[in-house]
Amino acid sequence: MPDYQRRTLDFWDHTKTLLDRMQSRNGGIMCTVVDSAGRDNIITLGWGLIGPHYRSRPIVVIAVCPPRFSWRFLEETGEFVLAVADDSLRPAVDLCGTKSGRDIDKFEAAGLTRAESADVAAPSVAECLFNVECRTYTKVAPPHMLLTPKHREQPLERQHTIYFAEVLGTYSYTAEK
Repeated sequence: MPDYQRRTLDFWDHTKTLLDRMQSRNGGIMCTVVDSAGRDNIITLGWGLIGPHYRSRPIVVIAVCPPRFSWRFLEETGEFVLAVADDSLRPAVDLCGTKSGRDIDKFEAAGLTRAESADVAAPSVAECLFNVECRTYTKVAPPHMLLTPKHREQPLERQHTIYFAEVLGTYSYTAEK
């Protein structure tokens, strides 16, 4: 496995790409998480928000529902990485959105490389265009009025928890030869 060189990026220079990739027609973005025992997983997200500022840092907002394997990880550690892929990684993004980490190691199954993150325990994805490292500062659990009326029709145990997180850093990785 090659070593990777991490390069610091400006979050605001990459928000258009982040939001564009998050749209379902583009497959969504991957989100890596880690639990308190150090086990990691990847979930594909198709919804999120960005904005300024929490303690002078940008914020991101994501939504994950309790039946998802990654939900427990977010509840335990509150840390995650948004891994933004290009079109060449669409099969990996799709796999991470359709298979459960309860059953497989999604990094291995998708052919993705874990890269050590700078600010959180959750791994970054080396092959992605960039990774946004985040730490939750608050969450809103159901019942709440933040979901669409259609989503609020679901039983409470299937409604999304909304996670508000500060952006700790934005990075890209290149393989060293």
